[in-house]
Parts: sequence; structure tokens; C-alpha cells
Amino acid sequence: MVVRDDGLLAAATQVLLRRPTASLSEVAAATGVSRTTLYARFPTRQALLVGLAQAAMDLVEKAYLDADLDNADVTGSLTRVVALLVPLGERVEFLLRERSLGDEPELVARYTALDRPLVEFVSRAQQTGELRADLPAWWIVLSLAGSVYAAWEAIADGRLAPRAAPTLVLDTVLDGIRPR
Repeated sequence: MVVRDDGLLAAATQVLLRRPTASLSEVAAATGVSRTTLYARFPTRQALLVGLAQAAMDLVEKAYLDADLDNADVTGSLTRVVALLVPLGERVEFLLRERSLGDEPELVARYTALDRPLVEFVSRAQQTGELRADLPAWWIVLSLAGSVYAAWEAIADGRLAPRAAPTLVLDTVLDGIRPR
């Protein structure tokens, strides 16, 4: 895995989330680079979209590696995963919203396998009795991902402090919403 990220990619993601139909010229202007510079890296709009998707998946994969999912401490590993994923909210939102990426078989295959490390971690935690075994591991991962995304939206809206997100997400996912 090569993490291909820089300010240009982050800025282009923001532009395309705000204006999904923005042209390469508009993206270049909004990100503060020349059209020549942008076209040299991404000769077509689709090439830019694919590049942004690859970079986003690189960042998610790096977060999984950095979270040390081979560690036996389930709560600690999940806390690290959430803390590392929350700042990637815009990148993940881009992956979920950009419909043209579904026409790229290589990207679809990579996206389909993206959460495999986390699903395997959850499965191991279920086998040791540290997480509920009566729920599919993929469902737990989807629930966690949905909560991480909700936390990112709340941060973007100014309702949640970034440092509070991991605790709020994990309390909700691990303990549910029933009274204690």
C-alpha cells in the first residue's frame, strides 16, 4: 500500500463534495493549482475521481494498519480505529457518494475488500467472547462505520468535538442505546 495523499487531493475532495459536477478547470482553480499541474497528474476528470478514490482507500487501509488490529486489546484497538477514521470523513463520504466509481472494476474490488481487516478483527473478538457472537461480524463493522460517519457529520456541523468522537462512537456501538 502506498499512501497517495497530499493537499491537492484533500482540497479536490472538498471541491467535488460541494460541487459534484465541477470540471477539472474548476477543481484546479478552487484548489489553487494551475490547470496544467492538475492535468499533468489527472488528464481526465475520471482519472481524478479514480485517484481520489485510491487515495481515500489508501488512508483507510493505513488507519487499519496503524490501529494495530492484531492487538488483543479489543477496546483499545477499536478506539484507535475510530480515532483514525473520524478525520477521514470527507474522504469516505467521497467514496460513498461518487457514483461513477462503480464503473471501475478494480476500484469496486478494492472497495469490497477494504474492511476485511476490521471484519477479521471483529470475528476474532467474537470467537474469544469479547464481542457478541450472535451478530454477523460484517454487521458490527457496518454499524461501527455508520457511527463513525455520523460522528464526522456532527463534527463538521460543529455539534461534536473531534476528541469526543471515539468515546461517543464506541459507547454507542458497544453498549447500545438502552439504559444501563
